[in-house]
Amino acid sequence: MSRPTVTVLGAGIVGICCAIELQRSGYQVDLIDRSEPASETSYGNAGVFSLGSIAPLASPALLPRLPGLIANRYTDFRLHYPHFLQLLPWLLAFLKRCNRDTYFSDGEIINRLTVASVKRHEELIKQSGAEHLTLRNGGLRLYRHEKTFEKDALERELFRRCEVEYEVLDRDGIKKLEPDIHDRFVKGVWVNQTISIKDPQALCKHYVRYFESLGGEIKQLEVKGIQQVGNSWQLQCEPMDLQTPKLVVCLGAWTPELLKPLGYKNVIAIERGYHSMLAAQAGKVLNRPIFDVDSNYVMLPMSAGLRVTSGTNLTYRETPPTPVQIEQVLPRAYEAFPLGEKLIDEPWMGRRPSTADSKPIIGPAPRHQNLWLAYAHAHMGLGMGPITGQIIASQVAGKEPPLDVAACSPNRYF
Repeated sequence: MSRPTVTVLGAGIVGICCAIELQRSGYQVDLIDRSEPASETSYGNAGVFSLGSIAPLASPALLPRLPGLIANRYTDFRLHYPHFLQLLPWLLAFLKRCNRDTYFSDGEIINRLTVASVKRHEELIKQSGAEHLTLRNGGLRLYRHEKTFEKDALERELFRRCEVEYEVLDRDGIKKLEPDIHDRFVKGVWVNQTISIKDPQALCKHYVRYFESLGGEIKQLEVKGIQQVGNSWQLQCEPMDLQTPKLVVCLGAWTPELLKPLGYKNVIAIERGYHSMLAAQAGKVLNRPIFDVDSNYVMLPMSAGLRVTSGTNLTYRETPPTPVQIEQVLPRAYEAFPLGEKLIDEPWMGRRPSTADSKPIIGPAPRHQNLWLAYAHAHMGLGMGPITGQIIASQVAGKEPPLDVAACSPNRYF
């Protein structure tokens, strides 16, 4: 008996995980992307999935900094003013969520998704033979000033509420974990449950090979549009159109463009981020990801060198690159660790699709049959990919999802 067919659009980490879980659930899955798997945002992310990555972006701690944020005075946030009026509705919705109650309720939802997703990642890593890509030394939040550490108390309260294990370190404790770090930091928070990936794209490709071993198929096509035909879907592709009875859209920042002709408004903003790759000086080793909180960058060890990532550039998807933030933080990274030469000429840029409530959009499209949406994971696509796949697979099959996902439903926006 032939398997029922499902088509998944988008071969980033979220689409790959949806394809795997659907294939495992008894469907014949076609995974379609215009590029090779994990060639966009999933290529250049920070490579971390962690039980400590649960803090919503909308935090009351942002409010005292609001004038400076709006004026682009900080390195963690940069607003693209030519699109300010278009971004204003998203910004206002975001600011409404900057209160304690919403922060904790959103964080607890993100935590439930993350706990389930990390568990499934562990299984997929073994099933796909990707164990060699993992680092299991935890992650470090580092503070140059006591005052900054005190301002982060809200996040540590969220950790306690969600039973996230962490340890507060002094200078000596930091040095024991990272002997080669310069003596710039007065406090550290070690989240020992953090897992980092030495090559996020390689991890995705291991998952893709596992998907293919289950009988799934990859097709490199550009989908220009989708149209419902009866209860099925027609994909407008080059060089020919395709039809599928069930469709899952996981195109990240490109999803709103595909959904607009169906009457679904754009509810996301694009948080662009940049990274540079650098060598460590001879004999120097970084053992785990570090987040320099005062300087607003993450540095982490990867197979190809040390990746330094920048903060958020809130703009439109195709605005020309503006790598100001990565250029601002690199001197601070050199202050923190004995870095050598740059390994790439130009900073890499990725596009992170984000909702104002920091939660992804996962579930059936409200006004169309046999169409499911899985996008807007912001900074947490790698961390939430596996649970998103399990949720989508259960919904497509008409079964109860593995956890309550009402808070992530498309119905909250459409």
